[in-house]
Amino acid sequence: MRVDVITTREELNRLRKNWDDLYEKDPEAQFFLSWTFLSSYVRRYEDAWSILAARPGPPGSPYVALLPLRLRTRLNKKTGFCHNEINMAGNYAADYAGIVCSPGYAQRAIPALARHLMKMNWAKLHLENLRMSEKRRRLLLDNLVDKRLTAQKVARFNKTDNVDNCVCPATELPGDWDSYLERKTSSNTRQKIRRFLRKLDGSDEFRITNADASTIDRDIGIILEMWRIKWAPRKGSLLPGLIRSNRILFKDAFESGTLFLPILWQRDKPLGGLAFLVDDVKKTMLFHLAGRDETANDIPSGLVLHAYCIRRAIEQGFRVYDFLRGNETYKYSYGVEETTIHCFLVKTRTGRNLGDRLDARSVGSVLEQATKFHEAGNLTNAENAYRQILEVNSRHARTLYGLGQLLAARSDHWSAVDTFASLVEVAPNSVKAWSRLALEYQALGRHADAAHAFRKVLELNPELPGAQYGLGRSLIQLRQVDEAAKILSSVQEKADKPVDPVLRAKTRLQLQKLKEDASPCYIKREPTKTSLPAVEHAGA
Repeated sequence: MRVDVITTREELNRLRKNWDDLYEKDPEAQFFLSWTFLSSYVRRYEDAWSILAARPGPPGSPYVALLPLRLRTRLNKKTGFCHNEINMAGNYAADYAGIVCSPGYAQRAIPALARHLMKMNWAKLHLENLRMSEKRRRLLLDNLVDKRLTAQKVARFNKTDNVDNCVCPATELPGDWDSYLERKTSSNTRQKIRRFLRKLDGSDEFRITNADASTIDRDIGIILEMWRIKWAPRKGSLLPGLIRSNRILFKDAFESGTLFLPILWQRDKPLGGLAFLVDDVKKTMLFHLAGRDETANDIPSGLVLHAYCIRRAIEQGFRVYDFLRGNETYKYSYGVEETTIHCFLVKTRTGRNLGDRLDARSVGSVLEQATKFHEAGNLTNAENAYRQILEVNSRHARTLYGLGQLLAARSDHWSAVDTFASLVEVAPNSVKAWSRLALEYQALGRHADAAHAFRKVLELNPELPGAQYGLGRSLIQLRQVDEAAKILSSVQEKADKPVDPVLRAKTRLQLQKLKEDASPCYIKREPTKTSLPAVEHAGA
């Protein structure tokens, strides 16, 4: 069994027919594993989602199992080290998660997917809201056993509301409305439903509308505002994000034809609304969110809306009315049965990624954090983050530049030279890279190397005053004073272009020093003429 990793939108789009076929045939598949839901949802996490796709045949053959995942990058603010966590792709919008799998291949495909997970770089694997049979769950978990890992089951119990969010009530729908009422509801509930639906059906005061293209924005706004008012005290700072996320979810679902959003009105006043995700393949209506006017008491909006929706679902041939996660008491008025989902956390014992390196897709976010550390002067954390990136990609240009700057600031010039030397191999046309390398060579007194690097800078930008000044300084140290004087003079003479006043002043000082030191290395002396006494010739 081979496992491919799908990470691009183009690959995902090409997968649709294969995915839809698997989804229709898989009895354990549910709406949150559909191509329709996930292809829309993962757009929020571009470059962070992936699909593990198992195939028994050669490349190009149909896949028999799909595991949708999402990558997250976490930071230890004390150390600067990052690790990766993997979530099921639909979390936190999806109530259920799992694997789409051809029934006849589960025994081979699911262990293959688990083995591939073990090859990936992560420190935590969140297996949240698994709606899978015991057999499939064991095939997955048993193949994630490793001495490097620990695994634990996680409860999702809301103590405040006394609600177990791993319990999922749903009711199977019979073929007609009367059968549902007789078989699924108590006599008291049945009487209430019939009375209030009669009131609704024959009323000029009360009505229910279903969102369409002309009302969708209004209706989403109505239900989310009611929901906001109810939950604002509890959700606090999370509320804006939750509203934004649900608004996107509803709009996407409406565009794909999988949203049903009825609003109950009293004349022109909205009393309440329900939002459903509709699965036409599995013939399931999934109740996602409710909002109601808590001050209105003329009619029980929740009861009326659910009764209306169940009746409509039966009329349209739906087989399941799913209340999703949470065993709230009111759900049991509608003849539900419970399904239990499971949550597990698998994590490394060390807290570091398997393979002790980052997932390559997290490089961008780690670099962003490293830069923040660097700018804040937290050089230890910045260096740790930079080096984690280079373990994944030793030729990552921006990281090499940042690390080189950091090392230079610490006066670790030998390491800075090695870093910038690697950078100019990666980015040979980078003026900044060559300039930094040249300055580090100067700091080490390696003036021949510095001069070479400055000449590279000037090949790329011949009129760069800083590089001309730097080259002049190194040439002075190399005793190439004539060329140094010529280059430094050209900086001073740049009347047509602005030169930094500090650089101009430094250049002037270097030229002055050259003039003061301009005596020849030896003094040529004329031969001394010796005065001799006059010789008188004999007979003079």
